[in-house]
Amino acid sequence: MPLSTPRSSSRVGFWERCAALRVKLLNWNCCCPNVAAQLKLVERVDLGEGAARKQVDLFKVLSVYNFSFWFDGVTARVVLELDPPAVAVVSVKGEAALYAPEGSDPAELEGRLAAVLGLEEDVSGFLQLAAGDPLLGPFAREWSGWRVRGCSLWWALVTAVCQQNASFRQGWSMLARLVRGYGRLAELEGAGEVLLPPTCGDVLSNPSRLAESGLGYRARTVVNIAEAIASGRIPPEEELARAGTGEVESLLRAVKGVGSYTARLALALSLRRYELPPIDRWVSALAVLALTVALDAAPLRKAHERLESGRLLPEPGEVGPAQLWRYY
Repeated sequence: MPLSTPRSSSRVGFWERCAALRVKLLNWNCCCPNVAAQLKLVERVDLGEGAARKQVDLFKVLSVYNFSFWFDGVTARVVLELDPPAVAVVSVKGEAALYAPEGSDPAELEGRLAAVLGLEEDVSGFLQLAAGDPLLGPFAREWSGWRVRGCSLWWALVTAVCQQNASFRQGWSMLARLVRGYGRLAELEGAGEVLLPPTCGDVLSNPSRLAESGLGYRARTVVNIAEAIASGRIPPEEELARAGTGEVESLLRAVKGVGSYTARLALALSLRRYELPPIDRWVSALAVLALTVALDAAPLRKAHERLESGRLLPEPGEVGPAQLWRYY
């Protein structure tokens, strides 16, 4: 997918119009758009005060590692559940609307949203360590309000597989094509449509879409993961949450094609397990994610140049985690 160059980082209205146009085009260009569910407005909540109290920057949480069909610079569409679907429409100011099948529990959805956005996560230990680090110090000070936006274990594993032996752009463009290719939609009551990631069932019923999305050899691994989840060889997340991190990693690595990198990244994104390798809770996955954001996921040579020149914060115009939504 060709990249475009933003004219001005401050022109949010421009990017919002572009994102809206892209969503409209998706309805024409998806290989096989299908409406998975019609979701009712269950509740409206305001996260702004709570986020401010906990010093969480919702713009950073919603924008990092996101696509234009889920974030437009002002509002994000956050997938809370895949099957049956549940979606939150969240503004960077904290206004949120929760959409789910009729009869869903509002308190449960609100709790899930808080968990996905990391509103209950205490990262003070990481920030304290990072503040004195020559590499992470500037990021820890300027980006202290960022939290990793969580997702299901299934989608975390698919995300991690797409990063195998791929550059940042290759991996994330693969993932964007995958979502668009399956074209799974949810209709939100009074708020239009939103693209959903494919479920395990979608992949197993139509695995050819993986190859069409450019996954190459990775397609076989995604199918293996889908089979493992569908068969129960990978237990439900609530069961895994009670197990030790090493035990869960071993279980995931039992799936052919899933190695330590894939399993550990998936654990960080889904269960917020950052402690592997076992050096220190913060000197591992969360530090790696933070440094990747800080350096715009630059290739090794360019990353070294930025380190040498002390450029240790995301830069406007770079196609990295912080700016991904502007390009894909």
